[in-house]
Amino acid sequence: MNLTLNWINLLILFGAVQALIFCIILLFHKKHPGSKFLAAFIFVFAYNGFETFNWSAGLDRYYLFFDMFGYVVIYGLGPGLYLYIMSMLYPDRKITVKRIAAHYSLVIFQFTARIAIIIYHLLWINKIIVSEVSSMQLMNIVWFYAEPLSVLIFLAYLVASVYEFRKFKMTGQIKSIGKEGTQMVFNWIRSLLFCLVIFAIFWVLTVTVPYFVKLSLDSTYYPIELGLVLFIYWLAFNGFHKMKLIYLRPVLQPETLNASEQEEHFNRLLKAMETEKLYLDPELNLARLSSHTGIPAKSISSLLNQRHQTSFNDFINGYRVKEVSEMMVNPGNQHFTISGIAFEAGFNSQATFQRAFKKQTGMSPREFMNRGMKKAV
Repeated sequence: MNLTLNWINLLILFGAVQALIFCIILLFHKKHPGSKFLAAFIFVFAYNGFETFNWSAGLDRYYLFFDMFGYVVIYGLGPGLYLYIMSMLYPDRKITVKRIAAHYSLVIFQFTARIAIIIYHLLWINKIIVSEVSSMQLMNIVWFYAEPLSVLIFLAYLVASVYEFRKFKMTGQIKSIGKEGTQMVFNWIRSLLFCLVIFAIFWVLTVTVPYFVKLSLDSTYYPIELGLVLFIYWLAFNGFHKMKLIYLRPVLQPETLNASEQEEHFNRLLKAMETEKLYLDPELNLARLSSHTGIPAKSISSLLNQRHQTSFNDFINGYRVKEVSEMMVNPGNQHFTISGIAFEAGFNSQATFQRAFKKQTGMSPREFMNRGMKKAV
């Protein structure tokens, strides 16, 4: 295998590896709001780095993967940025799977299109499909629009991210971290957006200049690729470190509440559960409930222990079990599995659901469902 290796190739490769490691760390760092979206955002750069190294080192002569799936993951760059910033500004809002899928629909479409072309190619070369249109012609169509469209999509999401940031900055404050923490978040997002505006300018130039000036592939893409390596290291060591110091470290200050304050706080908890149904959020925790209701976290724990004789987890799971029980006996939910109903009700673990249901009802979910069916008959 004859490879073309130089210091630029190796630097791009190291940057891609660094980005991939950073992605893995983020996926396991659940305390950082939007960590999964930041991981998806950084993964695009990791994939791009490996893709660049593939052709610049001459590996594309041996491996065709990046040729077949080029300009697929890049469509996730804008959605990853937008969803990450929304998670930073609104850490207590749940972003549904449906909404995430909608934002990443172009990634899904591009991937599906490549799979379809590969299947078409296999059928075409085996003469199962007889057509004058070859798979290479279909790929040429994809390559024609893929890069310009990816730039436009990123620019649209970048503008949306800047708009949301400016709108929130004028009126909002992140309750869970206070004024000082909010200002640190604002400074971080401002720096991130500033870097990405610079990146967007260079990306537009990288795509448009070759239409007017004839340049080699190396001259066209190496400058922006080296810039991305520096950006990845900055993002990993600066931004994430700052955010780790800010989020989800609520200060639990002891409070002495009189009877009327206890009544007011408890009514707020009941409203959050029974009216707003906060328990349906699978990521609901004490800090999120505290931020939503404005009640100090330690006061919530004390209030539940003293007035309800229960823990925070049992209090939340009690509402979830009740939701599951009602959904089980509803004929309109017969197409759901028990696990599906549990996840719809806010449980994020099968084991936790089974344990909580048994504790609340004295029977397993299956026994409860069978008993309900017998009564219906």
